[in-house]
Amino acid sequence: MSTTNTTTTANTTYYYVRPTDSLFVRGNLAFGDSGEHGASMMPPPPSLFAGAFRSALLGNDAEQLTAFLTYGKCTNAALATCLGTPLQPGAFRIRWLSLAGDPGSSAAPNAAPEAISPLPADLLMLGKEFATLQPRPVAQGIASAGDLPLRATMVSAKQEKPTGGILLRSVGLAQHLDGAAVDKAHGIEGKRLYQRDPRLGIGLNADARTAEEGQIYTTEGFAFSPQGFFTSTGFLVGIEGVADLMPDEGVLRLGGDGRSAHYRKVHFTPPATAKPPGMNGRFRLLLQTPALFSQGWLADGVTEHDGIYRLKGDGFAARLACAALGRREVVSGWDLYQWAPKPAQAVAPAGSIYWFDEFAGDAGKLAAWVSQGLWGDDLTPLQHIRRAEGYNRALLGAWN
Repeated sequence: MSTTNTTTTANTTYYYVRPTDSLFVRGNLAFGDSGEHGASMMPPPPSLFAGAFRSALLGNDAEQLTAFLTYGKCTNAALATCLGTPLQPGAFRIRWLSLAGDPGSSAAPNAAPEAISPLPADLLMLGKEFATLQPRPVAQGIASAGDLPLRATMVSAKQEKPTGGILLRSVGLAQHLDGAAVDKAHGIEGKRLYQRDPRLGIGLNADARTAEEGQIYTTEGFAFSPQGFFTSTGFLVGIEGVADLMPDEGVLRLGGDGRSAHYRKVHFTPPATAKPPGMNGRFRLLLQTPALFSQGWLADGVTEHDGIYRLKGDGFAARLACAALGRREVVSGWDLYQWAPKPAQAVAPAGSIYWFDEFAGDAGKLAAWVSQGLWGDDLTPLQHIRRAEGYNRALLGAWN
């Protein structure tokens, strides 16, 4: 990924967010009884950053915050255009989210941190080398679940258990999107960016403010403590619609307990998408953020007929030939305006891969659909909110 001399790409402003304390991002496992452990999520869902930046925009002006809480809309025209209402989001939209490492180069102090992505589902680290999953027909005589014509099959000269905790650096992501082999140097262990930081807690009596007997629990946080590669680590967040409403630098409340994080505007250019499908009519889609599909694992716009799954959009169509997905995740969150929990929803995890072939139509329209997020045409109010929060972001890649 390259950097440029501008902080915006297609009206998107990029920020480097660096936690200044341990970050707590609650997962969605049951938690609350004595002796239980509160698990956290890493990387966090994009809605965490949508809420943090929207709250920061309102918190900069007490009058606008009061107007939004009272009437559901800001009186300032620019803020109203950006934030919209609690049920009808405005121009604000998360368009990029990844982990990031800041090299802290004195030669280029304003250079963007390096984006670090989850390992795609079709890429594995075996020993010290990367191996890929490739779409292959199911061999005769082998029983296999699933209706798709091809299966994601590991291509490797040896049998070995994949190494866990590996992330993909920016150059490696670009290589993978191009369908090229990924050099082992472009993988990085997650512990190089952050360390788990469990904390012990004691339940309190809300009235007496005294400790409750037997109410001892632990929660899992993450300390962003780089080791060897970067001077600091955090997140890279791209936001559309904020224009000059956010100061170039400031502090956010982020995650559980409102822990502090420092943000600053940076120069960043996201990876170029692969060339649209050519004569062979084949391409991949890589989920860059978790996806809330109405059909579960199946992307909106894909329908099944006579055992064949086809993607149909405005001016393009293709066959879904193969898929590789990680374990299903659950996201919810807290609605500050309604002061109520958001509904828990199952998501296809970031890094999931979908292979398509038999492409027909306008490749430019396919690329435009991918760039806007993998959403259908008729969105519910909740889907409008989730789209603004940055779910269903994807990257177009070459068939490997």
